[in-house]
Amino acid sequence: MAELYKDYLKELFEKKNKHDVGKAIDVLPFLSKRTRALRGRFNKVLGEYVRNICDLELDSKSLKKQDFYLSEDENEFSEHIAEKVEFSNGDDKYDFVRFLDQYLFNKEDIKLIHPFLFNYIKVDKKNKNEFSKYAQFMNDTLVTSRSDLKAIFNNKETEDILTELVLSQLDVLKETNEKGREYKPLLPSLSKLYQEDLMYLSKYKDYFLSSFPLLTQFYVFMYACQLVNKFERFTDADYDNLDPLYFSLEWESLSKRRQAAGELDSFKYIKEKLPNLFPHIHTMSQLSHNKANITEEELDEEKKKIDLLTYRDIIMLVEKGELNETQFYEELKEWVSEYTTLQKIDQDTTFSDLKEGMKELFQCLKIGMSSTVSKRYGENVEDIGANQFIKNRGSLGQVLNIKHDFLLLLTAVSVKENRVPLKELFDEFQKRGVILDRYTKKEVTQLLDNLNIIDKKSDSGDAQYVKPIL
Repeated sequence: MAELYKDYLKELFEKKNKHDVGKAIDVLPFLSKRTRALRGRFNKVLGEYVRNICDLELDSKSLKKQDFYLSEDENEFSEHIAEKVEFSNGDDKYDFVRFLDQYLFNKEDIKLIHPFLFNYIKVDKKNKNEFSKYAQFMNDTLVTSRSDLKAIFNNKETEDILTELVLSQLDVLKETNEKGREYKPLLPSLSKLYQEDLMYLSKYKDYFLSSFPLLTQFYVFMYACQLVNKFERFTDADYDNLDPLYFSLEWESLSKRRQAAGELDSFKYIKEKLPNLFPHIHTMSQLSHNKANITEEELDEEKKKIDLLTYRDIIMLVEKGELNETQFYEELKEWVSEYTTLQKIDQDTTFSDLKEGMKELFQCLKIGMSSTVSKRYGENVEDIGANQFIKNRGSLGQVLNIKHDFLLLLTAVSVKENRVPLKELFDEFQKRGVILDRYTKKEVTQLLDNLNIIDKKSDSGDAQYVKPIL
């Protein structure tokens, strides 16, 4: 019995006449044909994301059942609410719709005056397929305890009559079944931190409304950057902890000697490795078609999906005895040889152990794939962080960036309810994947001190503590 289903991989390649992940579940929502649609428009994904959490969907049919229609300038949600309210005459109704348009909407965008209204962020038809993929990806990889987050966005409690009216009459959502998982979650520590931070922020409604989009965008961006880093480490990757990357503050001056602009643990390193993301995913997808992950009979089941196994997962299966190392190694050698023949790749593919063999398969796939497709696929990472977490620093190139509002948000979720020593604050940053050099730490300390967030009074003399922000 085969350990690695190389015959299936060969048949798949010849049948599709292109690289295909086969039965392996996906890891990222990126399209190989990069659209840049998400660039600067991350908030547009949040409606679909929140609806997925709440098992809801927009009922477009109920919006079309309106008895009246004012003009193309009016928002359909405003008209839907007005239909549910009694008016003495048509002019009052008209004025009310106009008022709602100003109070609740900014052109096509809904003003988020309450967490429940995240459910009403619409996705335009042009980007629905791509943005829905991102929403599903975020749900599968960031959300492990849906009930806690569901409570945030399902809650209609409000403190004013107008918002209560809006929430009670804006009834164009319908329940749907929970969607099955389509993406493999690979970073449990990141997901846990995200949920802890989000639950903390939800205690402060007004701040939550502005910070939820930014916090979510950061964690999605960090997730993607971390996968680039982890995949490059092959079997040495640690998926239980984040590999911190150097950030700098948007307003501080930077030189080429600063670590944020350096070659390691920086965006320069991530950017250089972005074209490897696509071949890494396909390499691991191929390796995932093994005896420990799926039976030969299940290979014939059209709808059957399997977990994508990382390089580290493969080694762990060997160590547990679920894969026979010698046989898997020999079959991997045969598959690498067959693949190079299929793709007419002229490369020395000799290797002496399983770990080297997986690296060799990756190198062959990298050569065998379109470099243009690989480049475009990887550049989707930049689109997530563009204009917020990536800044172009002229001759220094792109660096990881912290804006003023994000620094305060990061501080708020790192400190939470109790004051912490300054060193602990930077440790909490690091747990979330953000590391600062000593110059940036000095700038952060000075800013927090100016904002009266630093408390210097303590039992240990001049020790510095950071106070809760919220």
